[in-house]
Amino acid sequence: MSTDDQPTVPVPDGVAEGDLPEPGEFPTTRVHQGYRPEQVDALIEDVFDAVRSGGPAPSIADAKFEPTRGVRKGYEEEAVDTYLDELSEAVGQQPTPEPDDGTGTSHEVE
Repeated sequence: MSTDDQPTVPVPDGVAEGDLPEPGEFPTTRVHQGYRPEQVDALIEDVFDAVRSGGPAPSIADAKFEPTRGVRKGYEEEAVDTYLDELSEAVGQQPTPEPDDGTGTSHEVE
């Protein structure tokens, strides 16, 4: 999913780039399903760009990532979900609600 298709949320006044948690390196997986790194990285960059420009940020809770399977390396979902919850809080958004389906995946996978 392109982050251009995501709903946006205004960034509260006074939020600066220095207030945002640094993403660092996410652990990766090839054995278990993961999130596509390029999609996660694009969402994070779009949020940072919104804070820098003062424009609206993508709605982090509405983020959807295509799954990785097999030999394709992906970011471990739990590490990404934890970071995105921290990022959501830093930009005044609600953290992603926990799913009711028992999968443990917070961000929807397409």
